[in-house]
Amino acid sequence: MKKIRMTISVLITILAMLLNTVCAFASTSKNSGHLDSIDGNKISGWAWNSAAPDTPVSVTVTVVNAHTGDSLLAETATADIERDDLKTSGIGNGAHGFEIMIDWSSIPDNTYMIKLSVNGQALPIAYQYDTETGIIKNATLVSLGTFKTTAYCPCRSCSEGYGRLTKTGTQATASRTVAVDPRVIPLGSHLLIDGVEYIAEDVGGGVKGKHIDIFYNTHSETKNHGVERSEVYLIQS
Repeated sequence: MKKIRMTISVLITILAMLLNTVCAFASTSKNSGHLDSIDGNKISGWAWNSAAPDTPVSVTVTVVNAHTGDSLLAETATADIERDDLKTSGIGNGAHGFEIMIDWSSIPDNTYMIKLSVNGQALPIAYQYDTETGIIKNATLVSLGTFKTTAYCPCRSCSEGYGRLTKTGTQATASRTVAVDPRVIPLGSHLLIDGVEYIAEDVGGGVKGKHIDIFYNTHSETKNHGVERSEVYLIQS
């Protein structure tokens, strides 16, 4: 009995140490920042680490194709530009602004997600930028957690005879349509999965809980996708 009590005591001590380690690790991330504007080829913003308020941080702006998830450009700079508005707002010593130049002429017109990383940590903020129309949307990315992702296509075995017709009445489109459990993700939600923006337009008999079915045009593509696990973000404009 004494040996059992000692074993339980040791286990409790180890668990307490692990919990303290996890909590300490979670609290060490003090990076924050913001994308302020896109003006021609210039992207402006600010970033800092509140644990080292007077030390400039490294920022990376990544341009991702919103339809395919492919990263086209990634530019890095140091956030060390002095700005009175940052100093007034209590953002360190105020020298935390950055400007990054993007050569939009080097990539084709399309809709892109512009993401910000600080000291290698991706922040849950982004811009949606349509280079053809010039329309810019500020977006906040809210993590919904890790989901199982599978795939389906218009064939009878995948779509149960509905073809491309979705639950919301739209025509399913590759790189846009996903099927969700509406109890978990409301229909009409815009989602970011592996760098690609999707719309929750459909449901499926086997799609339950934290499971998303991604639409493809062909059955071979669904087989290539298989079963994966991906972090899913809700895009809030």
